[in-house]
Amino acid sequence: MTARSRRSHGVFDVCRRSGRLSKAGVSVALASGAMASLSGIGLMTTSGWLITRASLRPPVLSLAVAMAAVQAFALGRGVFRYVQRLSVHSVSLSALNNLRLKLFDDLEVLVPGGLPHSGSGGVLNAFVGDTDLAAEGLAQGTTAGVDLAVSVAAGSVVTALVLPVAGLVVLAGCLGGLAVSFVAFRRGAGYARKEAALRSEVSSSVVDTLRSARELTAFGREDILQRRLDAVGAKVTSMALRRAVTSGIGAASTIWVSGATVVALLVVTFAAQRSQHLSGVMVAVAVFSALATFEAVAALPAAASEIGSAGAAAQRLAGLAERPRPVHEPPSDLGMQPGRLGAKLDNATVRAADGTLMLPATSLAVRPGTKLGVTGPSGSGKTTALWALLHFVDCDEGRATIGDHDVACLTRADIARVVGWMSEDTHLFAASLADNLRLGNKQASDRQCREVLERVGLAEWYAGLPDGLDTQLGAGSGRAVSAGERQRLGLARALLAGGSVMVLDEPTAHIDPATSGRVLAEMISAAGDQAIVVVSHEPQLALSVDQVVKIG
Repeated sequence: MTARSRRSHGVFDVCRRSGRLSKAGVSVALASGAMASLSGIGLMTTSGWLITRASLRPPVLSLAVAMAAVQAFALGRGVFRYVQRLSVHSVSLSALNNLRLKLFDDLEVLVPGGLPHSGSGGVLNAFVGDTDLAAEGLAQGTTAGVDLAVSVAAGSVVTALVLPVAGLVVLAGCLGGLAVSFVAFRRGAGYARKEAALRSEVSSSVVDTLRSARELTAFGREDILQRRLDAVGAKVTSMALRRAVTSGIGAASTIWVSGATVVALLVVTFAAQRSQHLSGVMVAVAVFSALATFEAVAALPAAASEIGSAGAAAQRLAGLAERPRPVHEPPSDLGMQPGRLGAKLDNATVRAADGTLMLPATSLAVRPGTKLGVTGPSGSGKTTALWALLHFVDCDEGRATIGDHDVACLTRADIARVVGWMSEDTHLFAASLADNLRLGNKQASDRQCREVLERVGLAEWYAGLPDGLDTQLGAGSGRAVSAGERQRLGLARALLAGGSVMVLDEPTAHIDPATSGRVLAEMISAAGDQAIVVVSHEPQLALSVDQVVKIG
Protein backbone atom coordinates (compact mmCIF):
# COMPACT_ATOMS: atom_id res chain seq x y z
CA MET A 1 0.00 0.00 0.00
CA THR A 2 1.49 3.35 -1.01
CA ALA A 3 1.93 6.34 1.23
CA ARG A 4 -0.80 8.15 -0.63
CA SER A 5 -3.28 5.29 -0.16
CA ARG A 6 -2.35 5.10 3.54
CA ARG A 7 -3.21 8.74 3.98
CA SER A 8 -6.53 8.17 2.23
CA HIS A 9 -7.36 5.29 4.56
CA GLY A 10 -7.34 7.14 7.86
CA VAL A 11 -9.80 6.29 10.61
CA PHE A 12 -12.18 9.12 9.74
CA ASP A 13 -12.09 8.26 6.04
CA VAL A 14 -12.81 4.56 6.59
CA CYS A 15 -15.56 5.24 9.15
CA ARG A 16 -17.18 7.81 6.87
CA ARG A 17 -17.20 5.41 3.91
CA SER A 18 -18.79 2.68 6.05
CA GLY A 19 -21.84 4.79 6.81
CA ARG A 20 -23.05 8.25 7.63
CA LEU A 21 -21.63 9.67 10.84
CA SER A 22 -23.92 11.73 13.05
CA LYS A 23 -22.93 15.35 12.50
CA ALA A 24 -24.93 16.35 15.56
CA GLY A 25 -23.17 13.74 17.70
CA VAL A 26 -19.72 14.79 16.46
CA SER A 27 -20.55 18.47 16.95
CA VAL A 28 -21.79 17.88 20.50
CA ALA A 29 -18.65 15.84 21.30
CA LEU A 30 -16.36 18.57 19.96
CA ALA A 31 -18.23 21.42 21.65
CA SER A 32 -18.52 19.68 25.02
CA GLY A 33 -14.85 18.67 24.87
CA ALA A 34 -13.84 22.27 24.19
CA MET A 35 -16.00 23.52 27.05
CA ALA A 36 -14.57 20.87 29.39
CA SER A 37 -11.03 21.97 28.51
CA LEU A 38 -11.90 25.62 29.05
CA SER A 39 -13.53 24.75 32.36
CA GLY A 40 -10.38 22.91 33.39
CA ILE A 41 -8.20 25.93 32.59
CA GLY A 42 -10.64 28.20 34.39
CA LEU A 43 -10.75 25.91 37.42
CA MET A 44 -6.97 25.79 37.85
CA THR A 45 -6.54 29.51 37.15
CA THR A 46 -9.19 30.67 39.63
CA SER A 47 -8.04 28.07 42.17
CA GLY A 48 -4.49 29.44 41.99
CA TRP A 49 -5.73 32.99 42.41
CA LEU A 50 -8.06 32.01 45.28
CA ILE A 51 -5.43 30.02 47.22
CA THR A 52 -2.73 32.67 47.02
CA ARG A 53 -5.13 35.56 47.56
CA ALA A 54 -6.68 33.86 50.60
CA SER A 55 -3.20 33.46 52.14
CA LEU A 56 -3.09 37.26 52.42
CA ARG A 57 -6.25 37.16 54.62
CA PRO A 58 -8.39 39.68 52.74
CA PRO A 59 -12.07 40.24 53.63
CA VAL A 60 -14.03 37.06 52.91
CA LEU A 61 -16.52 38.87 50.72
CA SER A 62 -13.71 39.82 48.32
CA LEU A 63 -13.21 36.09 47.65
CA ALA A 64 -16.88 35.27 47.07
CA VAL A 65 -16.79 35.67 43.31
CA ALA A 66 -13.66 33.51 43.02
CA MET A 67 -15.19 30.79 45.21
CA ALA A 68 -18.34 30.77 43.10
CA ALA A 69 -16.22 30.62 39.94
CA VAL A 70 -14.26 27.63 41.27
CA GLN A 71 -17.50 25.79 42.01
CA ALA A 72 -18.96 26.66 38.61
CA PHE A 73 -15.83 25.59 36.71
CA ALA A 74 -15.60 22.35 38.71
CA LEU A 75 -19.23 21.44 38.01
CA GLY A 76 -18.96 22.55 34.39
CA ARG A 77 -15.85 20.48 33.81
CA GLY A 78 -17.54 17.31 35.11
CA VAL A 79 -20.80 17.89 33.25
CA PHE A 80 -19.16 18.81 29.93
CA ARG A 81 -16.75 15.87 30.15
CA TYR A 82 -19.68 13.50 30.80
CA VAL A 83 -21.60 14.90 27.82
CA GLN A 84 -18.47 14.57 25.70
CA ARG A 85 -17.94 10.92 26.59
CA LEU A 86 -21.62 10.13 26.10
CA SER A 87 -21.57 11.70 22.64
CA VAL A 88 -18.28 10.05 21.70
CA HIS A 89 -19.52 6.62 22.75
CA SER A 90 -22.71 7.12 20.74
CA VAL A 91 -20.75 8.10 17.63
CA SER A 92 -18.24 5.27 18.13
CA LEU A 93 -20.87 2.57 18.62
CA SER A 94 -22.70 3.76 15.53
CA ALA A 95 -19.42 3.72 13.60
CA LEU A 96 -18.63 0.22 14.91
CA ASN A 97 -21.99 -1.04 13.68
CA ASN A 98 -21.44 0.57 10.28
CA LEU A 99 -17.89 -0.78 10.01
CA ARG A 100 -18.96 -4.37 10.66
CA LEU A 101 -21.88 -4.17 8.25
CA LYS A 102 -19.61 -2.65 5.59
CA LEU A 103 -16.96 -5.31 6.21
CA PHE A 104 -19.56 -8.05 5.85
CA ASP A 105 -20.71 -6.56 2.53
CA ASP A 106 -17.10 -6.30 1.35
CA LEU A 107 -16.32 -9.91 2.25
CA GLU A 108 -19.62 -11.36 1.02
CA VAL A 109 -18.70 -10.72 -2.63
CA LEU A 110 -15.26 -12.28 -2.12
CA VAL A 111 -16.38 -15.61 -0.64
CA PRO A 112 -15.39 -18.28 -1.40
CA GLY A 113 -12.83 -17.58 -4.12
CA GLY A 114 -11.64 -14.06 -3.30
CA LEU A 115 -9.82 -14.72 -0.03
CA PRO A 116 -7.29 -17.41 -0.97
CA HIS A 117 -4.60 -16.12 1.38
CA SER A 118 -6.78 -14.97 4.29
CA GLY A 119 -7.51 -17.57 6.93
CA SER A 120 -10.67 -17.53 8.98
CA GLY A 121 -8.60 -16.32 11.93
CA GLY A 122 -7.56 -13.22 9.99
CA VAL A 123 -11.16 -12.49 8.99
CA LEU A 124 -12.27 -13.00 12.59
CA ASN A 125 -9.58 -10.60 13.77
CA ALA A 126 -10.80 -8.02 11.25
CA PHE A 127 -14.41 -8.33 12.41
CA VAL A 128 -13.62 -8.22 16.12
CA GLY A 129 -10.26 -6.50 16.58
CA ASP A 130 -9.80 -4.09 13.68
CA THR A 131 -13.34 -2.70 13.78
CA ASP A 132 -13.03 -2.11 17.53
CA LEU A 133 -9.68 -0.37 17.11
CA ALA A 134 -11.01 1.83 14.31
CA ALA A 135 -14.08 2.82 16.35
CA GLU A 136 -11.93 3.60 19.40
CA GLY A 137 -9.56 5.59 17.20
CA LEU A 138 -12.52 7.60 15.98
CA ALA A 139 -13.35 8.42 19.60
CA GLN A 140 -9.77 9.49 20.35
CA GLY A 141 -9.41 11.40 17.10
CA THR A 142 -12.70 13.20 17.66
CA THR A 143 -11.67 14.61 21.03
CA ALA A 144 -7.88 14.61 21.41
CA GLY A 145 -7.14 17.24 18.78
CA VAL A 146 -9.84 19.66 19.93
CA ASP A 147 -9.00 19.22 23.62
CA LEU A 148 -5.34 19.87 22.92
CA ALA A 149 -5.91 22.88 20.67
CA VAL A 150 -8.34 24.54 23.10
CA SER A 151 -6.11 23.86 26.11
CA VAL A 152 -2.96 25.18 24.44
CA ALA A 153 -4.73 28.26 23.09
CA ALA A 154 -6.49 29.07 26.37
CA GLY A 155 -3.42 28.39 28.53
CA SER A 156 -1.14 30.46 26.31
CA VAL A 157 -3.59 33.37 26.21
CA VAL A 158 -4.15 33.38 30.00
CA THR A 159 -0.42 33.32 30.79
CA ALA A 160 0.25 35.92 28.08
CA LEU A 161 -2.31 38.22 29.71
CA VAL A 162 -0.44 37.80 32.99
CA LEU A 163 2.99 38.25 31.37
CA PRO A 164 3.58 38.20 27.59
CA VAL A 165 6.87 36.36 27.82
CA ALA A 166 5.18 33.74 30.04
CA GLY A 167 2.69 33.05 27.27
CA LEU A 168 5.56 32.44 24.86
CA VAL A 169 7.21 30.06 27.32
CA VAL A 170 4.01 28.03 27.71
CA LEU A 171 3.46 27.93 23.95
CA ALA A 172 7.03 26.79 23.35
CA GLY A 173 6.67 24.06 25.99
CA CYS A 174 3.46 22.82 24.38
CA LEU A 175 5.10 22.71 20.96
CA GLY A 176 7.98 20.74 22.49
CA GLY A 177 5.50 18.27 23.98
CA LEU A 178 3.80 17.95 20.59
CA ALA A 179 7.15 17.22 18.92
CA VAL A 180 7.95 14.48 21.44
CA SER A 181 4.50 12.96 21.02
CA PHE A 182 4.82 13.03 17.24
CA VAL A 183 8.12 11.15 17.38
CA ALA A 184 6.58 8.57 19.74
CA PHE A 185 3.58 8.27 17.42
CA ARG A 186 5.74 7.61 14.35
CA ARG A 187 7.80 5.01 16.20
CA GLY A 188 4.79 3.36 17.79
CA ALA A 189 2.73 3.20 14.58
CA GLY A 190 5.16 0.72 12.99
CA TYR A 191 5.09 -1.47 16.09
CA ALA A 192 1.29 -1.27 16.16
CA ARG A 193 1.01 -2.53 12.56
CA LYS A 194 3.37 -5.44 13.24
CA GLU A 195 1.60 -6.30 16.49
CA ALA A 196 -1.81 -6.35 14.77
CA ALA A 197 -0.48 -8.64 12.03
CA LEU A 198 0.87 -11.01 14.68
CA ARG A 199 -2.42 -10.96 16.58
CA SER A 200 -4.16 -11.96 13.34
CA GLU A 201 -1.72 -14.88 13.12
CA VAL A 202 -2.56 -15.82 16.70
CA SER A 203 -6.27 -15.83 15.81
CA SER A 204 -5.58 -18.11 12.85
CA SER A 205 -3.53 -20.43 15.05
CA VAL A 206 -6.30 -20.62 17.64
CA VAL A 207 -8.90 -21.41 14.97
CA ASP A 208 -6.63 -24.13 13.52
CA THR A 209 -6.13 -25.57 16.99
CA LEU A 210 -9.85 -25.74 17.67
CA ARG A 211 -10.55 -27.35 14.30
CA SER A 212 -7.89 -30.00 14.66
CA ALA A 213 -8.15 -30.59 18.41
CA ARG A 214 -9.66 -34.08 18.09
CA GLU A 215 -7.10 -35.30 15.55
CA LEU A 216 -4.17 -33.90 17.53
CA THR A 217 -5.45 -35.43 20.74
CA ALA A 218 -6.01 -38.78 19.05
CA PHE A 219 -2.40 -38.89 17.84
CA GLY A 220 -0.99 -37.37 21.01
CA ARG A 221 0.54 -34.41 19.12
CA GLU A 222 -1.03 -31.47 20.88
CA ASP A 223 2.48 -30.01 21.05
CA ILE A 224 2.54 -29.16 17.32
CA LEU A 225 0.19 -26.20 17.41
CA GLN A 226 1.13 -25.41 21.00
CA ARG A 227 4.67 -24.64 19.86
CA ARG A 228 3.32 -22.45 17.09
CA LEU A 229 1.04 -20.58 19.52
CA ASP A 230 3.93 -20.10 21.95
CA ALA A 231 6.21 -18.78 19.20
CA VAL A 232 3.64 -16.33 17.82
CA GLY A 233 2.60 -15.32 21.34
CA ALA A 234 6.22 -14.51 22.20
CA LYS A 235 6.47 -12.29 19.11
CA VAL A 236 3.22 -10.51 20.03
CA THR A 237 4.47 -9.95 23.57
CA SER A 238 7.78 -8.60 22.30
CA MET A 239 6.09 -6.23 19.86
CA ALA A 240 3.56 -5.08 22.47
CA LEU A 241 6.42 -4.44 24.89
CA ARG A 242 8.25 -2.35 22.28
CA ARG A 243 5.13 -0.31 21.63
CA ALA A 244 4.53 0.15 25.36
CA VAL A 245 8.15 1.20 25.92
CA THR A 246 7.91 3.69 23.07
CA SER A 247 4.67 5.09 24.47
CA GLY A 248 6.16 5.20 27.97
CA ILE A 249 9.27 7.03 26.78
CA GLY A 250 7.04 9.49 24.96
CA ALA A 251 4.93 10.06 28.09
CA ALA A 252 8.03 10.46 30.28
CA SER A 253 9.62 12.86 27.80
CA THR A 254 6.43 14.90 27.70
CA ILE A 255 6.47 15.13 31.51
CA TRP A 256 10.10 16.26 31.42
CA VAL A 257 9.26 18.89 28.82
CA SER A 258 6.33 20.05 30.95
CA GLY A 259 8.50 20.22 34.04
CA ALA A 260 11.19 22.16 32.22
CA THR A 261 8.55 24.57 30.94
CA VAL A 262 7.19 25.16 34.45
CA VAL A 263 10.73 25.81 35.73
CA ALA A 264 11.31 28.30 32.89
CA LEU A 265 7.95 29.88 33.67
CA LEU A 266 8.89 30.27 37.33
CA VAL A 267 12.17 31.89 36.35
CA VAL A 268 10.55 34.56 34.16
CA THR A 269 7.63 35.22 36.53
CA PHE A 270 9.87 35.48 39.61
CA ALA A 271 12.10 37.86 37.71
CA ALA A 272 9.07 39.98 36.87
CA GLN A 273 7.96 39.85 40.53
CA ARG A 274 11.37 40.99 41.77
CA SER A 275 11.22 43.91 39.37
CA GLN A 276 7.73 44.63 40.73
CA HIS A 277 6.10 44.11 37.34
CA LEU A 278 4.09 41.16 38.66
CA SER A 279 2.47 40.29 41.98
CA GLY A 280 2.88 36.94 43.74
CA VAL A 281 -0.80 36.17 43.18
CA MET A 282 -0.40 36.52 39.42
CA VAL A 283 2.68 34.29 39.51
CA ALA A 284 0.45 31.57 40.95
CA VAL A 285 -2.20 32.26 38.29
CA ALA A 286 0.35 31.82 35.50
CA VAL A 287 1.81 28.60 36.97
CA PHE A 288 -1.57 27.00 37.70
CA SER A 289 -2.79 27.88 34.22
CA ALA A 290 0.31 26.29 32.70
CA LEU A 291 -0.18 23.12 34.77
CA ALA A 292 -3.77 22.81 33.50
CA THR A 293 -2.56 23.28 29.93
CA PHE A 294 0.01 20.51 30.25
CA GLU A 295 -2.66 18.03 31.40
CA ALA A 296 -3.85 17.84 27.78
CA VAL A 297 -0.28 17.68 26.46
CA ALA A 298 0.66 14.87 28.88
CA ALA A 299 -2.29 12.77 27.68
CA LEU A 300 -1.21 13.09 24.05
CA PRO A 301 1.33 10.18 23.80
CA ALA A 302 -1.22 7.59 24.99
CA ALA A 303 -3.86 9.03 22.66
CA ALA A 304 -1.37 9.06 19.78
CA SER A 305 -0.55 5.39 20.41
CA GLU A 306 -4.23 4.43 20.25
CA ILE A 307 -4.79 6.54 17.17
CA GLY A 308 -1.77 4.88 15.54
CA SER A 309 -3.20 1.42 16.22
CA ALA A 310 -6.55 2.57 14.88
CA GLY A 311 -4.91 3.92 11.73
CA ALA A 312 -3.23 0.57 11.09
CA ALA A 313 -6.57 -1.19 11.64
CA ALA A 314 -8.28 1.20 9.22
CA GLN A 315 -5.66 0.42 6.56
CA ARG A 316 -6.26 -3.31 6.97
CA LEU A 317 -10.04 -2.86 6.70
CA ALA A 318 -9.57 -0.74 3.58
CA GLY A 319 -7.25 -3.41 2.17
CA LEU A 320 -9.97 -6.04 2.54
CA ALA A 321 -12.48 -3.73 0.88
CA GLU A 322 -10.13 -3.17 -2.08
CA ARG A 323 -9.31 -6.81 -2.74
CA PRO A 324 -10.12 -7.66 -6.36
CA ARG A 325 -13.42 -9.45 -6.76
CA PRO A 326 -13.17 -12.99 -8.09
CA VAL A 327 -16.11 -12.41 -10.46
CA HIS A 328 -17.62 -9.51 -12.34
CA GLU A 329 -21.36 -9.07 -11.99
CA PRO A 330 -23.79 -7.18 -14.22
CA PRO A 331 -25.22 -3.95 -12.77
CA SER A 332 -28.81 -5.22 -12.41
CA ASP A 333 -30.87 -8.38 -11.98
CA LEU A 334 -32.59 -10.19 -14.80
CA GLY A 335 -35.36 -11.12 -12.39
CA MET A 336 -34.95 -14.88 -12.85
CA GLN A 337 -37.58 -17.01 -11.14
CA PRO A 338 -37.64 -20.73 -10.29
CA GLY A 339 -39.00 -23.04 -12.98
CA ARG A 340 -37.92 -26.11 -14.90
CA LEU A 341 -34.32 -25.15 -15.44
CA GLY A 342 -31.12 -27.02 -16.10
CA ALA A 343 -27.46 -26.10 -15.89
CA LYS A 344 -24.31 -26.88 -17.84
CA LEU A 345 -20.63 -26.21 -18.33
CA ASP A 346 -19.51 -25.85 -21.92
CA ASN A 347 -15.78 -26.55 -22.24
CA ALA A 348 -15.21 -24.40 -19.14
CA THR A 349 -11.67 -23.71 -17.93
CA VAL A 350 -10.82 -21.86 -14.70
CA ARG A 351 -7.40 -20.54 -13.66
CA ALA A 352 -6.30 -18.90 -10.42
CA ALA A 353 -4.90 -15.35 -10.37
CA ASP A 354 -1.36 -16.75 -10.50
CA GLY A 355 -2.19 -18.85 -13.57
CA THR A 356 -2.60 -22.18 -11.75
CA LEU A 357 -5.10 -24.42 -13.52
CA MET A 358 -8.03 -25.00 -11.14
CA LEU A 359 -10.41 -26.65 -13.62
CA PRO A 360 -9.31 -28.22 -16.92
CA ALA A 361 -11.63 -27.90 -19.92
CA THR A 362 -14.83 -29.52 -18.66
CA SER A 363 -18.28 -30.03 -20.13
CA LEU A 364 -21.28 -31.35 -18.25
CA ALA A 365 -25.01 -30.81 -18.37
CA VAL A 366 -27.95 -31.52 -16.09
CA ARG A 367 -31.37 -31.25 -17.67
CA PRO A 368 -34.47 -30.10 -15.74
CA GLY A 369 -35.55 -32.76 -13.26
CA THR A 370 -32.51 -35.02 -13.79
CA LYS A 371 -29.67 -35.93 -11.45
CA LEU A 372 -25.98 -35.64 -12.40
CA GLY A 373 -23.08 -37.02 -10.38
CA VAL A 374 -19.57 -35.57 -10.61
CA THR A 375 -16.57 -37.57 -9.44
CA GLY A 376 -12.82 -37.56 -9.82
CA PRO A 377 -9.59 -37.60 -7.81
CA SER A 378 -8.84 -34.99 -5.16
CA GLY A 379 -7.61 -31.73 -6.69
CA SER A 380 -9.10 -32.45 -10.11
CA GLY A 381 -11.43 -29.41 -9.95
CA LYS A 382 -14.77 -30.90 -8.90
CA THR A 383 -15.58 -28.14 -6.40
CA THR A 384 -14.30 -25.51 -8.84
CA ALA A 385 -16.80 -26.84 -11.40
CA LEU A 386 -19.60 -26.17 -8.92
CA TRP A 387 -18.14 -22.73 -8.19
CA ALA A 388 -18.24 -21.97 -11.91
CA LEU A 389 -21.94 -22.94 -12.05
CA LEU A 390 -22.64 -20.77 -9.00
CA HIS A 391 -20.51 -17.96 -10.49
CA PHE A 392 -18.15 -17.90 -7.52
CA VAL A 393 -15.36 -17.84 -10.12
CA ASP A 394 -15.24 -16.64 -13.73
CA CYS A 395 -14.50 -19.04 -16.57
CA ASP A 396 -11.31 -18.14 -18.42
CA GLU A 397 -12.50 -20.19 -21.40
CA GLY A 398 -15.88 -21.66 -22.23
CA ARG A 399 -18.90 -20.74 -20.18
CA ALA A 400 -21.35 -21.84 -17.49
CA THR A 401 -25.09 -21.47 -17.99
CA ILE A 402 -28.26 -21.81 -15.92
CA GLY A 403 -31.34 -22.20 -18.06
CA ASP A 404 -30.54 -20.25 -21.19
CA HIS A 405 -28.49 -17.60 -19.42
CA ASP A 406 -24.72 -17.34 -19.07
CA VAL A 407 -23.97 -17.00 -15.35
CA ALA A 408 -21.73 -14.05 -16.21
CA CYS A 409 -24.94 -12.18 -17.06
CA LEU A 410 -26.58 -13.06 -13.73
CA THR A 411 -26.17 -11.37 -10.37
CA ARG A 412 -25.82 -13.35 -7.17
CA ALA A 413 -29.42 -12.48 -6.35
CA ASP A 414 -30.55 -14.01 -9.66
CA ILE A 415 -28.57 -17.21 -9.02
CA ALA A 416 -29.73 -17.47 -5.41
CA ARG A 417 -33.38 -17.47 -6.55
CA VAL A 418 -32.94 -20.45 -8.86
CA VAL A 419 -30.02 -22.44 -7.41
CA GLY A 420 -29.77 -24.09 -3.99
CA TRP A 421 -26.27 -24.80 -2.69
CA MET A 422 -25.11 -27.19 0.00
CA SER A 423 -21.42 -26.89 0.84
CA GLU A 424 -19.15 -29.65 2.09
CA ASP A 425 -19.06 -28.09 5.57
CA THR A 426 -22.52 -27.01 6.66
CA HIS A 427 -22.25 -24.27 9.26
CA LEU A 428 -24.85 -23.99 11.99
CA PHE A 429 -25.11 -20.62 13.65
CA ALA A 430 -25.60 -20.17 17.38
CA ALA A 431 -29.31 -19.54 16.88
CA SER A 432 -32.61 -21.38 16.84
CA LEU A 433 -33.36 -24.23 14.47
CA ALA A 434 -35.89 -22.03 12.67
CA ASP A 435 -33.37 -19.23 12.15
CA ASN A 436 -30.80 -21.69 10.81
CA LEU A 437 -33.32 -23.08 8.32
CA ARG A 438 -34.66 -19.69 7.27
CA LEU A 439 -31.20 -18.64 6.19
CA GLY A 440 -32.28 -20.05 2.82
CA ASN A 441 -35.73 -18.46 2.86
CA LYS A 442 -36.54 -15.83 5.48
CA GLN A 443 -40.23 -15.93 4.56
CA ALA A 444 -40.62 -19.67 5.22
CA SER A 445 -43.45 -20.57 7.59
CA ASP A 446 -43.17 -22.98 10.52
CA ARG A 447 -45.13 -25.54 8.54
CA GLN A 448 -42.71 -25.32 5.62
CA CYS A 449 -39.76 -25.76 8.01
CA ARG A 450 -41.30 -28.89 9.51
CA GLU A 451 -42.12 -30.31 6.07
CA VAL A 452 -38.60 -29.85 4.77
CA LEU A 453 -37.18 -31.52 7.89
CA GLU A 454 -39.40 -34.50 7.16
CA ARG A 455 -38.23 -34.57 3.53
CA VAL A 456 -34.58 -34.86 4.56
CA GLY A 457 -35.25 -37.62 7.08
CA LEU A 458 -35.14 -35.58 10.30
CA ALA A 459 -38.77 -36.04 11.39
CA GLU A 460 -37.86 -38.36 14.26
CA TRP A 461 -34.97 -36.12 15.31
CA TYR A 462 -37.24 -33.08 15.28
CA ALA A 463 -39.87 -34.86 17.37
CA GLY A 464 -37.28 -35.32 20.12
CA LEU A 465 -36.32 -31.64 20.34
CA PRO A 466 -37.39 -29.97 23.60
CA ASP A 467 -38.49 -26.67 22.03
CA GLY A 468 -39.25 -27.63 18.45
CA LEU A 469 -38.20 -24.95 15.97
CA ASP A 470 -37.16 -22.71 18.86
CA THR A 471 -34.45 -25.19 19.97
CA GLN A 472 -31.08 -23.48 20.12
CA LEU A 473 -28.29 -24.99 18.02
CA GLY A 474 -24.63 -24.23 17.52
CA ALA A 475 -21.81 -23.32 19.90
CA GLY A 476 -22.28 -22.52 23.56
CA SER A 477 -25.49 -23.72 25.17
CA GLY A 478 -27.03 -24.96 21.91
CA ARG A 479 -28.06 -28.57 21.31
CA ALA A 480 -25.30 -30.83 20.01
CA VAL A 481 -25.77 -31.99 16.39
CA SER A 482 -24.10 -35.00 14.78
CA ALA A 483 -22.26 -34.80 11.45
CA GLY A 484 -25.09 -36.55 9.62
CA GLU A 485 -27.75 -34.32 11.18
CA ARG A 486 -25.70 -31.25 10.33
CA GLN A 487 -25.48 -32.23 6.66
CA ARG A 488 -29.18 -33.03 6.48
CA LEU A 489 -29.94 -29.62 7.99
CA GLY A 490 -27.74 -28.08 5.31
CA LEU A 491 -29.80 -29.86 2.65
CA ALA A 492 -33.03 -28.74 4.34
CA ARG A 493 -31.80 -25.16 4.25
CA ALA A 494 -30.99 -25.46 0.53
CA LEU A 495 -34.35 -27.08 -0.26
CA LEU A 496 -36.18 -24.38 1.64
CA ALA A 497 -34.61 -21.82 -0.67
CA GLY A 498 -36.84 -23.27 -3.39
CA GLY A 499 -34.43 -23.21 -6.32
CA SER A 500 -34.81 -25.15 -9.56
CA VAL A 501 -31.26 -26.55 -9.52
CA MET A 502 -29.67 -28.14 -6.45
CA VAL A 503 -25.86 -28.15 -6.15
CA LEU A 504 -24.43 -30.53 -3.52
CA ASP A 505 -20.72 -30.52 -2.72
CA GLU A 506 -19.60 -33.75 -0.95
CA PRO A 507 -22.82 -34.03 1.11
CA THR A 508 -21.59 -37.17 2.92
CA ALA A 509 -17.98 -36.06 3.50
CA HIS A 510 -18.30 -36.19 7.31
CA ILE A 511 -20.55 -39.23 7.58
CA ASP A 512 -19.22 -42.67 8.40
CA PRO A 513 -18.73 -44.97 5.36
CA ALA A 514 -21.19 -47.58 6.67
CA THR A 515 -24.15 -45.25 6.25
CA SER A 516 -22.90 -42.65 3.75
CA GLY A 517 -24.29 -44.47 0.69
CA ARG A 518 -27.78 -44.70 2.21
CA VAL A 519 -27.67 -41.09 3.39
CA LEU A 520 -26.59 -39.89 -0.06
CA ALA A 521 -29.45 -41.76 -1.72
CA GLU A 522 -31.91 -40.27 0.78
CA MET A 523 -30.58 -36.76 0.22
CA ILE A 524 -30.82 -37.02 -3.55
CA SER A 525 -34.31 -38.50 -3.27
CA ALA A 526 -35.38 -35.69 -0.92
CA ALA A 527 -34.67 -33.12 -3.64
CA GLY A 528 -37.63 -34.43 -5.61
CA ASP A 529 -37.96 -33.25 -9.22
CA GLN A 530 -35.31 -30.57 -8.97
CA ALA A 531 -32.25 -30.80 -11.20
CA ILE A 532 -29.32 -31.99 -9.09
CA VAL A 533 -25.56 -31.73 -9.52
CA VAL A 534 -23.78 -33.66 -6.79
CA VAL A 535 -20.03 -34.00 -6.23
CA SER A 536 -19.13 -37.12 -4.28
CA HIS A 537 -16.49 -39.78 -3.77
CA GLU A 538 -19.20 -42.23 -2.71
CA PRO A 539 -18.77 -45.55 -4.58
CA GLN A 540 -22.56 -45.98 -4.77
CA LEU A 541 -23.07 -42.59 -6.43
CA ALA A 542 -24.03 -44.16 -9.78
CA LEU A 543 -26.98 -45.91 -8.12
CA SER A 544 -28.56 -42.60 -7.08
CA VAL A 545 -28.08 -40.42 -10.17
CA ASP A 546 -28.98 -40.57 -13.86
CA GLN A 547 -25.45 -39.92 -15.12
CA VAL A 548 -21.91 -39.69 -13.74
CA VAL A 549 -19.24 -37.37 -15.16
CA LYS A 550 -15.62 -37.86 -14.19
CA ILE A 551 -13.27 -34.86 -14.01
CA GLY A 552 -9.51 -35.33 -14.26
